[in-house]
Amino acid sequence: MRWRFEVRVRTLFLLQMSLNTAHEIEILKNAIKDNGTTGSDGKKSVAYGILFDKTANTLEALNGTLRAAKRQKKVAFDAELLMMPRDKDVQVTLLED
Repeated sequence: MRWRFEVRVRTLFLLQMSLNTAHEIEILKNAIKDNGTTGSDGKKSVAYGILFDKTANTLEALNGTLRAAKRQKKVAFDAELLMMPRDKDVQVTLLED
């Protein structure tokens, strides 16, 4: 009986983490839409430095959210890990609305 409880708790935890990640990706996408510029390809993009400043109070782990969004092919950027101030000019492009 105990293992069933542990499995259910673990499942609920993973579901909650998934929902939190989805919510944070939505915040990220909205920040890119609100602060970005439209390129010649029709896609919105914003410099990492601007994104960092605009989401400082809303996203606790911007890099984690960026990596999750990149894995889901919702955003694109050229570096594996973005760091301030080194990568402040790297463009983060929104791939899907």
